[in-house]
Order: sequence, then C-alpha cells, then structure tokens
Amino acid sequence: MTIKFKTKIDKFGRIVIPKKIRNDFGLKNNTEVEVEATSDNIIVRPKPSNPFVIDKEGILVVCSEPLEPFTDFLQENREDRVKRVTGDIKL
Repeated sequence: MTIKFKTKIDKFGRIVIPKKIRNDFGLKNNTEVEVEATSDNIIVRPKPSNPFVIDKEGILVVCSEPLEPFTDFLQENREDRVKRVTGDIKL
C-alpha cells in the first residue's frame, strides 16, 4: 500500500516526515536514516541496525532493534497459542 503526503523543504533543506509514516516505521528522535538518490527518486529508509545472532540454549536468536512495535503481533501470537492449547474448551 502506498501512502502519500505533501510536505515542504525548509530553508535549511530539511523535510518533515509525517507522523503516521514515522510511527509506522518506528522512526524516533535521532533515528539514523539512509538517503538514496536515483535518476528520478529520492529514497529515505531507516538505517539497518547491526543485528547479531546468539546461540541461546541451542536455539539461534537474532538480536536487533524492531522496525515497528510488535505488541499487536505478541497479542495475536498469545491468542493463537491459547486456542491451540484449549481447543474447544469454553472458558
């Protein structure tokens, strides 16, 4: 899905990224971004974090900063696990 907003460049060459986009991508104060210029586009993207992998009791775990809040994902995951465990039991 593409979202478009209009914004202006100020006299110092800065632009404001609309709040909805900042929130959707987890951009906060001092978040580093990469700016890429192609022949007909300017692309701004969050700078990738430097993830690393650790072995936690035989399971490989990727350690990284999330790009977006994951509370909704956790809630959905929790609900799915409860349904799997309880099956058709009515609580």
